[in-house]
Amino acid sequence: MRNHLQKTKVGVIWSFFNQGGTQVLNLLVTFVLARLITPEEFGIIGMIAVFTGFAKIFVDLGFSNALIQKKSISKKDIDTVFTFNIISGLVLTGIFFFFSSLIADFYGEAILSKITKVYSPIFLIMAFGGVNQAMIIKAMEFKKNTIASIVSTIVSSTIAIAMAYLGFGVWSILSKILSEQIITTLLVMVLFPVRQQPKFYYSSFRALAKNGFNMAGDSVINYWSRNADNLIIGKFLGDGPLGIYSKAYAIMMLPLRNISRVIGKVMFPSFSLLQNEVEKIKSIYLKATRLIAFVTFPLMMGLAILAEPFVLVTFGENWVQMIPIIRILAAIGAIQSVFTLNGVIFNSLGKPEISLRISIIRSITNIGAFIMGLKLGGLNGLAMAYAIVTLLSVLPSFYFAGKQINVSILEMFKNLFNATGSTIIMGLSIFYIQKTIESFFSTAILRLLIPTLCGIMIYYLIGYLLGLEELKLAKKIFIQKKKPKVI
Repeated sequence: MRNHLQKTKVGVIWSFFNQGGTQVLNLLVTFVLARLITPEEFGIIGMIAVFTGFAKIFVDLGFSNALIQKKSISKKDIDTVFTFNIISGLVLTGIFFFFSSLIADFYGEAILSKITKVYSPIFLIMAFGGVNQAMIIKAMEFKKNTIASIVSTIVSSTIAIAMAYLGFGVWSILSKILSEQIITTLLVMVLFPVRQQPKFYYSSFRALAKNGFNMAGDSVINYWSRNADNLIIGKFLGDGPLGIYSKAYAIMMLPLRNISRVIGKVMFPSFSLLQNEVEKIKSIYLKATRLIAFVTFPLMMGLAILAEPFVLVTFGENWVQMIPIIRILAAIGAIQSVFTLNGVIFNSLGKPEISLRISIIRSITNIGAFIMGLKLGGLNGLAMAYAIVTLLSVLPSFYFAGKQINVSILEMFKNLFNATGSTIIMGLSIFYIQKTIESFFSTAILRLLIPTLCGIMIYYLIGYLLGLEELKLAKKIFIQKKKPKVI
């Protein structure tokens, strides 16, 4: 058990390094590209990304996650998933290549036909490394995953920036996406080789299909819950507003990708191994959720308050329309960050059908809210509607997840009390500091830097002076000791 806990801790550390490193690099690249490429060109990529992101789910239809979740897998299982992935990748590549004009016609943007054809091989490229990626996660060898991600991000980012400086515009963004996937696939195959052959066994397919299809179904529903807004904006408002919204949304997603999903990615194989030990899962879940909230809540609060200088410093004046969108989406990011592990609970305990049902209901309400918000208030109205339905989903999300591990809703909220209280105090402090320094400094970078540094110090002092467990927990995870303890 101690070895398992140690592997979980190491996995969290490497995954944080992976996500933190790649996201910092991607963020810096985005800031550079935002000054070389227009919001409209980012919006063009956002238009195709709605469809390609959805199609990526069908490359393995949840079978990779089924391999991770299954306690004991055979060579037949591996070969079956590999073969299924290759066939799916070929089919999807063909569909996007030969029917690219349909996407162009849908949005009324002729250039999308060419872009879609160039993009189409990505599905086949993904398919070749799918099993390797799954086996890395199952073995909790997150260091190898980190190497692949960091290297591919550095190389692809260099290519994109060089092309942008040379005036390639939208093709610069596309080059980053394709080159990153190619390099990642090659590296995971080299760093974690898996003996896999193009053979298909129906018995293995059937055994993996139940959980695989349920998890894929959940991914499909959850995808449209998160991306229907992009489809609606691209269709009815065009590439410029979509470029603005998609970048604001990407900023909001940073804590989810870097913190919540990192922990969730490690917890999935960890919880899968502890399927029959509910009390241990409960303990880990509550501590992990506290840690997530303690980090993401102040980040989102700070982003909401300092949105104006943040956008001016990082993106430039061409992106000022992002400011009100970021402020609204920051609230969504804080709420959603603590929901991430709820889906992990259902999937790791072999109950993905519950997650699927919740996702269906959430998607229907989200899409309805997007349409209503857009009609009533345009881009800002859509973002506000998204925030409202996210807030309304708090109670049911906590209830159904808690029911699986014997955690009440009251216990869930008590679990987040320290992070919430500390964040409110910090938020009020930096709001006052920002208003005070506005009369002394007109430079955006100083109006961003001074409140940010003050906010960090205030938040740390609150945790230190009150002896908050969350601060101690973070130190336990990220500071190596001779006898490490885990969350």
